[in-house]
Amino acid sequence: MTNPADRPRLTRAKVIELEAEATPEEAERVREDVKAFIQGRSGPMFAFLTTLRKDGRPHTRPVATFVEGWTVGTISQDLHLKNQHIRNNPIVGYLWVDQCPAAGVRPRSVWMQGVCEIVEDEAAIADFYRRREAATGKPDSHADEDWKRLLLRTTPQLVRAEGFLGQLKPALYRDFSR
Repeated sequence: MTNPADRPRLTRAKVIELEAEATPEEAERVREDVKAFIQGRSGPMFAFLTTLRKDGRPHTRPVATFVEGWTVGTISQDLHLKNQHIRNNPIVGYLWVDQCPAAGVRPRSVWMQGVCEIVEDEAAIADFYRRREAATGKPDSHADEDWKRLLLRTTPQLVRAEGFLGQLKPALYRDFSR
């Protein structure tokens, strides 16, 4: 084991340089990998959803997601606090993190900030489940539950992906039209 005093010291300028945003060309190179990651194509995936309380304090919960393109869908029970938080402030965040990164490899993570819409229409929710089952094979396991289901549908504003370029540089995305 090496002595920490023997490691080279990072200056503030070096840290800023290492964490500088990837160039648009670098980010574009990994765009599909980032999308596949949040869509769970690289293995089972769950996310953490962050909403804001009225006083601005964050509230975070693990949630299951189904991502179509860049739009995130999450099913919620009508009685959960996160729904009231979203009604008060529709800006939410999702965080996906590698569950089992390879030894010695920096874990990948994706942070998404977006605007969340609460969908209460049963037909739209049933259609969401049909699309999810067609894409993943996972059926609606909540059909007989005794609570009202809501669909939380989030349209991204900003995505920050780390660990996809093999360095500290995050890839940032602001355009989700393609």
